[in-house]
Amino acid sequence: MTDCIFLIGPGGAGKSTVGKLLSDILGYIVVDLDNEFCERIINIREYIKSHGYESYLEQNSVLLKKLLIEYAEHNTLFVLSSGFLSTDIRSDIVEDNKRVVSEHGFSVLIMPSRNYDEAMECIVERQLNRGFSLVRKKEEEKFSQRFNEYLEMGNLKIFSMEKPECIAVEIASELGRRSAYRPEVK
Repeated sequence: MTDCIFLIGPGGAGKSTVGKLLSDILGYIVVDLDNEFCERIINIREYIKSHGYESYLEQNSVLLKKLLIEYAEHNTLFVLSSGFLSTDIRSDIVEDNKRVVSEHGFSVLIMPSRNYDEAMECIVERQLNRGFSLVRKKEEEKFSQRFNEYLEMGNLKIFSMEKPECIAVEIASELGRRSAYRPEVK
């Protein structure tokens, strides 16, 4: 089994975009957990509406474990859902998810800034501009609840509002410098 890279962070941090670019640089397969959920199960918003968020958390956790088995023989970069490692319900699932990520690879936190206000403004604006009919107050509350938790996560922490291409190159360079983890860069 090869080690995986897990991109973590809040929704709107740029994980999916950076993940695609970074996977090209590293020669990894990219697997976006949100996309996989939608393709294999159902649209996430529909699922949550009919089954609730707690059931979504359970199913999302099960899905990642299945994907880890499916991609066990490949160098894989997983883009994790925003609440996968930080949410205010079912701490047992969140803790198990953290264990799974820790045991299977290397996590990279992507956050626009260490500064709370800057990060909040950037993330909330990005989320509201995604076309999902999200509500500012709810997005601010979600970000506020998860911000400090996210700051504690990640084997590598990237704080940047640069273009996704620059962030992907920065991550690849940093991964290449780390002695415990040296992916082959194309």
